[in-house]
Amino acid sequence: MKRLIISLLVLMFGLSACAAVYTDASDSDHVTFFNSDGASIASLTQQANAYCAQYGKLATFRKNDTALVAVFDCRFANQAPR
Repeated sequence: MKRLIISLLVLMFGLSACAAVYTDASDSDHVTFFNSDGASIASLTQQANAYCAQYGKLATFRKNDTALVAVFDCRFANQAPR
């Protein structure tokens, strides 16, 4: 039990030190980032493009829901913006 608690604490601290990560709210049509380290939109756009590329799409910045959440749409190159 003690090992489990220590492992969970290490995992929590490790995740809190991570850069911006996309959330499980992401899918083939959009990607949502939890931006805990204040990464720039340009940096997040590169990461979003890498995520959207797996679906053959490009990322387009949609909005910041809060200071910590950024949303990008994944669109085909010829698809009109929302």
